[in-house]
Amino acid sequence: MKTIKRFVTLLFVSMLFLPMQAQNAETITKKIASAFETQNIDLLAQQFSNDIELSLPNGSSCSNKNQVKSMLAAFMQQKQVNGFEELHQGEKANRMFVIGNLKTASGSYRINLFLKTDGNNFLINQIRIE
Repeated sequence: MKTIKRFVTLLFVSMLFLPMQAQNAETITKKIASAFETQNIDLLAQQFSNDIELSLPNGSSCSNKNQVKSMLAAFMQQKQVNGFEELHQGEKANRMFVIGNLKTASGSYRINLFLKTDGNNFLINQIRIE
């Protein structure tokens, strides 16, 4: 009987936290889309984890949070971003991904973002632009 009570209690507690994580996932994807559309690197950088990596189409990459921010800002300014379209997203356990198209004056770029949880928040730990 104790085992059943523990199981029910654990199940109940788990169900309480599930909506918070789902809401967080929806919130983060909206922030990401808005940041890319408006070229708001500061808003995007608020979602960076401490161990973020960036890969750009020209083959350059970096893993320093400040460098990622400045390289991404330079890329977006150079390409003259005029829109972002989220194509797909998924979530499993403490990982999440977002795939989208970054529309620029010189064409479209595929954006792959990989996120992981840090406490109760999803943070971007990898950005690949192709």
